[in-house]
Order: sequence, then C-alpha cells, then structure tokens
Amino acid sequence: MQTTLTRSAILPSLLLFFSLPIILSGSSGAVRAQESTAKAAFQVIPKPRELKPTDERFSFTKDVRVVLADPRSVDDRFATEDFIADARATATLDLRIGSGGRRSILIGKIDLPKISAAFRSAGITPAKLGDEGYLLIVTANQIIVAGQTEAGTFYALQTLKQLVRGDGAEAFVPGVQITDWPAMRWRAVSDDISRGPVPTVDYVKRQLRTFAAFKLNMHSFYMEHTFASDAHPLIGPAGGSLTPAEIRELVAYAKRYHIELVPEQQTFGHLHKALKLEKYNELAEVPYGDVLSPQQQGSYKLVADWYRELDQLFPGQFFHIGADETFELGEGQSREVAKTRGVGAIYFEHLDRVRNVLKPYNRRLMFWGDIALNHPELIGQVPKDMIVMNWSYGPRDSFESRIKPFKDAGFDQFVCPGVGNWNQIFPNVDSASKNIVNFVRDGQAANAMGMMNTTWDDDGESLFEMTWHGIVLGAAASWQDKTTDVAEFDKNFDWAFFRNDGNQFVQAVRALGSVNTQLGINQTDEHFWRDPFTASFQMQSRELREKLKQMRLSVEDADESLLRNGSRARRNRSMIPVMRFAAQRLDHLGRRMQVVDKFSQEYWEAYLNLGDRRKVGRLRNYWGNIYNWLREMAEELAILKEDYRRQWLAENRPYWMDSVLARYDRAIIAWLNKSKALEEAVRVYNTNSVLPDPEEFGLGPRPAPSPTPAR
Repeated sequence: MQTTLTRSAILPSLLLFFSLPIILSGSSGAVRAQESTAKAAFQVIPKPRELKPTDERFSFTKDVRVVLADPRSVDDRFATEDFIADARATATLDLRIGSGGRRSILIGKIDLPKISAAFRSAGITPAKLGDEGYLLIVTANQIIVAGQTEAGTFYALQTLKQLVRGDGAEAFVPGVQITDWPAMRWRAVSDDISRGPVPTVDYVKRQLRTFAAFKLNMHSFYMEHTFASDAHPLIGPAGGSLTPAEIRELVAYAKRYHIELVPEQQTFGHLHKALKLEKYNELAEVPYGDVLSPQQQGSYKLVADWYRELDQLFPGQFFHIGADETFELGEGQSREVAKTRGVGAIYFEHLDRVRNVLKPYNRRLMFWGDIALNHPELIGQVPKDMIVMNWSYGPRDSFESRIKPFKDAGFDQFVCPGVGNWNQIFPNVDSASKNIVNFVRDGQAANAMGMMNTTWDDDGESLFEMTWHGIVLGAAASWQDKTTDVAEFDKNFDWAFFRNDGNQFVQAVRALGSVNTQLGINQTDEHFWRDPFTASFQMQSRELREKLKQMRLSVEDADESLLRNGSRARRNRSMIPVMRFAAQRLDHLGRRMQVVDKFSQEYWEAYLNLGDRRKVGRLRNYWGNIYNWLREMAEELAILKEDYRRQWLAENRPYWMDSVLARYDRAIIAWLNKSKALEEAVRVYNTNSVLPDPEEFGLGPRPAPSPTPAR
C-alpha cells in the first residue's frame, strides 16, 4: 500500500521532502501511520459531521475539468467560480469550467441527473440531508460536490477549499467521503456600527465573504443612529451612516453568499445620538437621554418611519428591534405610571406596541433578552412569535440558567455570545473562547434556533479585523453538533483561516488574547488611556512589576513571529498587521507602566535624599536630550497613532477616526508636559535644593523599600 505525506504532516520534520512516497507494510504500525497522515490533511473548520478518509488522492493534473451538473444554475456557477479563485490564490491552480472528461470535479445539487449517475457509478447512496447539507466524495479520478440545495453545494465547496493541499503541479485533495449538515439553522454575526467605526462597503463585503467561507448565514448591522433615513435625515451622521444605495448593494452581494442581512435598528434604549437633537428631545424618557419614552406617540411614529424604509431595503425574514439596557425607563416621563404598574409592565407593553407597528411587514421580530430576564414573572406577556436574542458574555461553565426561562415559556431563541473585543487592545480570547463554546453548546441542547455572535465597539476604537478567531470559533460551534474542542479548533485554525501549514498565527492570537488573564485585568484599552500620573496607576504598576515583564516578552515574541511568518499566510493576510499593531500597543502599555514605576522610585529616592546630587542627577533620564524616557513614551505613541490610522482606514470610513486619534494626541502631550515640568523642577532644585512633593507631582505614594537580598 502506498501513501503520500501531506505538507502539514511533514513540516515538523526537516528530514523529509514534500510528497515523498513511503511504502508501508500491512502491519498495525503502518495502518496507524497512514491514519496519522490522513488526519493531518483534514484541517477543516467547521469540522464535518461525518468524515471517512480513504487511501486515494485526487491530483490536479492538466486534464482536470470543473463541470457544472446544471450549467444554467447561476448560484452553482458563482460558487464554482469562487472556489476556482480560491484555488488560484492559495494553491496557484489554473482551473476552468468545462465539459466532462476522464478526471473532473463535478458540482451541483444532489437530485440532478449527472450527480445521481456519478453516485451510482461510485456505488454511493446519498443520505437525506437538510437544506444546507452536502456530500463531498473525493476519489483518484473524480471529486463529487453535491448539496441538497444551492446553499449546500456552496458549503461543500467551502470545505473543498480547505482540503486542497500542495501547490501548482503538486497540489492534491486527499481521498475522503464527507456527509455534513449544520446543527443550528441560523449562524449569525452582529456587528456594532454605531459606537465609532462604520465599515466601508468594501470591508463589509470582505466580512460577508469570510463569514460564508465558514458557513455563517446571517449578518446583522447593529444601528442606533447610523442608518441614513430619508424620513429623519438629521439623525444619520454624514459620512458615518449606511445609505439606502449601499444597503441594496450589500443585500444583493450577501445573497450570492447565502447570507441574510438583518437590520438591527434600536427601538427603545441606546438612542441618545437621536434624542440629543432638540427636534427629538421631547421623545426622550429623560432630557437628552438614551431611552425613547413610551409616553410619547411620536416615539412610535419614529419607529414606524425607520422600519418602513428598512422593510424596502432588507427583504429577509427578520427585524431585530434591539430593546436592551433601558436603564432610564421609569425615571422620567413614565415615572408616575411606573409607580403604579411597575417598570417591567411598561417595558413589555412597549414591545407589544412596536410589534403592532411592524405587524404589516410580516417579519419575525428579534429582541435582546436581558430586560425580560430581570422580570421573569412577566415573560409570559411577550408574544410568542417574537424571538429572544439571549446574550451573555462571561466565561461560564453553564448557561442553562439563562436559557431555561425562555425555553420553558415556549420562546424561540438565539444564543448570543461575544468575541470579547470591546474595551480591549486585543480581544480577550481566553474568556471569549469559553463563552462561545459553552453558550452555543447549551443552546443546541435546548434546541435554540440559532446563534448570533456579537462584536461591540464600546470604546469607539475597536478594529473588526482583530476578532476573526472568535468569529470563526462561533461559526464552528454553531455548525458542529457536539461541543467544540477548542484545542482541536486551534490546531486547525492556521490552515483553515490563513492556509498556513503550522501554528504560528494561532499562537500569536493566543498570546495576545491571554494578556487579560496574564495581568489579571479586565479592560486593557481602559488601562492604555488611563492617566499614568495618578496614585492608582502608580500602585498598579508596582503590583504588576513581574507580570509586566513576562507579558512584554510574550507579546514581543508574538510580534516577532508575525513579522517573520507573515508571508506564509495565503488567505486573510490583512489580519496580520492588525495583530502586530495590537502587540505593539500591549508592549507599549507594559513599557509605560515600567517607566512610571521606575520614575516614581527614582524621584522618591531623590526627594528623600535632596542633598545627594548624584541621586537627583538620575532624573536626567526622564528629561535630558539623549536619554529621555518620558519623551520616548510620546514618540512611541506617535508611531502607534499613525499605524492606527492606517488600520482604521483599511476597514472603516474616516468618520469618527479623528476622535480616537485625539486620544493619542492628548497622551503624547501629557508625556511631553511631564518631561518639561521635570526639567523645570530640576532647574529650580539646582538653585534652592528643593523638589516638588512626589505625590503632588503625580508619582504616587512612597514606594515600599526594596527587600534586602538574603545572604
């Protein structure tokens, strides 16, 4: 029996050559070797439900033809051309659609005559599959790609993309029989486009293509004020809103990738950007607040106007009406009603009124489930045709307590985990991985109708390109029918996402995504912008002294690995510069805390020893012309600022960017001002031998004396 090692199988050993044939005996050891080789070739995300390797392989010789079982199918032709483009980019293959030959890739729906004949010839009886299911059969002379529907065929081709190994004349697909279908009907992403970054149309298309490659089939735009409404033109900011023309273009584009676009226009809370306008302030629960008042009929006219336009633009099955975090409800215009009826009753009555306003559009309405969970005694008042979007973002062992109340009440629900990107320099991958896997697992056990993975931009500066690990993990968890093995997912991530035969990139993701765990802090972005010349920052810098050193080594290793290995990525290379940017920001954060810690120590030592001009002279390192660690902080921030500008514009419209760049400017000025203030303080010292009080100078309380080394 003869087999061939794949690239991933031989990479760990520099003694082997690519595609070196090995003759194996019939011993059990030989069988294990063959199985090991076969498994290495199947690094597929999401993991197929049934995968049976064979000892065959399909080589891409010059006589290979790509054949459409139904040449008239627009969907199948598009999916096939998409596959051909991927094979060209990742394996330098020049495939073309043509007529049948001795060796072919046959593509189409399972019930087409050519597909049925191919299955009979191969002695295979196709299984009955759901609408998105598919069969993928690879033999030495033929690949059969067959879906139950056009969507199933598309998903089969996404799997086939990941099975292509080697390059050019050496490219091949290992022999296999795959039967696959999703565990959850809807597999979605909700992207916040209202708290800062608003993606360009081209970037949304990149998102959609990448979602589809991992078999996601729904995308929701989270909108508070970023829809360019004709009826309410003052609300949508110029240059920072999705226009009707852009939405039509994206809906048509998403359809080709079997993705339904869902508008998520808030209808209750999170509407400050509209309610701050004097024209709409009368609709606010509290003046210029965040929540629409149910006491105003104009609130329902606003909702009706928005959704009348959205109905014409989004032709799908769903509207997402938001309605989460209505913290001000009952504190303003509805205060007196709340005293007698309770805030919960007002909330649910509002949901029902919005439902009645939108009833003519015959949509299923989604709403965030957090407020309902706070009023379990009133959950039964919600109409059963509404869909609960059940969100929770912590790394729990079990989510049953959040899922069960809605299941028991008879609601359809989505489980909605999060990628952990908000208020972070890089997503908290440690927390998000557990949140996504366990929440989706428990949702499947409760027969949830779908998953909606969420990204949020609370800090106004998050870059979506950093979130792909969590997005793809959500895709895997919602397609696969068993608990996702995160270690196995990580083992396959480099190949499936980057087409890299190794693990360099996922190791970098894990290093950057574990900083929260490593330092024991919640929000790295908040730490990055914190004023370093405060007692709290000084104390934390001292407490984290040893951890900061290890964190910096870890993120510098990740940055170096990305620099060395970036060219290995044949897919999704645009994530690499964003990861490098995150590594450098984290490194700067660590360096900043170290500089402030040392500055505080040396200043205090000088202050307590004013007669020792040698100790005071050390402060020159923080204001001198040659060694100036404070100015160095400003210089690093200036470099990061320009890098951030590049990364932002690679994804987003210019809208809002300057408000983030201003944070860099403010931080730069703070460091330069402190350096100048120190220079002035030392100049005064040289005259009267006095330095400003360290705490008043922003250097925190007196550090504890260093322990005396043991003899």
